[in-house]
Amino acid sequence: MKLYCHCENIKVEVAKPEQVTSCNCSICSRYQALWGYYKPDEVEISIGSAGEKCYSWGDNEIAFVHCKNCGCVVYYRTVAGSPEPRVAINFRMIDETIAKEIPICFFNGKELL
Repeated sequence: MKLYCHCENIKVEVAKPEQVTSCNCSICSRYQALWGYYKPDEVEISIGSAGEKCYSWGDNEIAFVHCKNCGCVVYYRTVAGSPEPRVAINFRMIDETIAKEIPICFFNGKELL
């Protein structure tokens, strides 16, 4: 599957996930993302000339990656040294009709994190 930010500066290619996750924690609820989880070697990411901007907070275990041009939250990645490296792709970056074909798991991050 190919996903990209609004201006197509950041492009991602991954296999279709079995499901995506909607989390209601303080940051995910603001981003309204649908996360598909992958190992780093399962994801192909291309960053265009506009670049990317990262945001990390709290325990600084993950960095949310935004397009520096259009501002879309495209993915997050675990920081270096993480015991379980992963990349979470924001599936709101794909065509809405494709997104409807992927089941959504709801995670209560507000209560559990």
